[in-house]
Amino acid sequence: MKKAPTNITSKIRHGTAVRSRGRHRVSEILKTAQNILVNQGIGALSTRRVADEMGISVGNLAYYFSSKDALLEAIIDHVIDQYDTELQRESKDFPGDPRQHLEAFLRYLVEGAKRPEVRAFFYQFWGLSTNHEQIAVAREVMYLHFSTVMRDLLQAVHLTKSDIELDLMTMSMMTLVEGLHVIFGSGDIYGSSSDKFSAHIFQVMLRTAALK
Repeated sequence: MKKAPTNITSKIRHGTAVRSRGRHRVSEILKTAQNILVNQGIGALSTRRVADEMGISVGNLAYYFSSKDALLEAIIDHVIDQYDTELQRESKDFPGDPRQHLEAFLRYLVEGAKRPEVRAFFYQFWGLSTNHEQIAVAREVMYLHFSTVMRDLLQAVHLTKSDIELDLMTMSMMTLVEGLHVIFGSGDIYGSSSDKFSAHIFQVMLRTAALK
């Protein structure tokens, strides 16, 4: 079943993000907070630390995000929005061609898993969700959203497959994508940092998605 992802504007005070200046400030806050989370870890993330790095007061930041938890949830929403934006861009590049649309999205996911800052975010996110109830809930929302997106892409290609077949295919694809974050972050295991490996794993994903 589909469940709409949470919205960043629900984490900030009413009205602050609807103005151009407010949207820009929110974007700056989220970028700064995400950089701290990725480069220094969850222990270093606080509203005061974000405010200090931005050169603003804690009170100014609290006008947009009242707590660290609200900031964390907004970061997660921001990551979802980034993936959705890329998906929408690809939809425009391949109008009426669900197969190419799916292939392009899979390439995007493979390349994303190769980026250290992307892996670092998910490492922090996974670790935090093991003992933080609010983030664990956000994790479930995120994975439900991503699995729904993946299933919709697969269904658009395989119109005659059953719900069970699509569900199994979706989970297999999600498993491959998640595994890539671990493999690419574990050093050059069996040449995993090479373009040859990336090309190989992309072919594996195409076979899993029954595109080959």
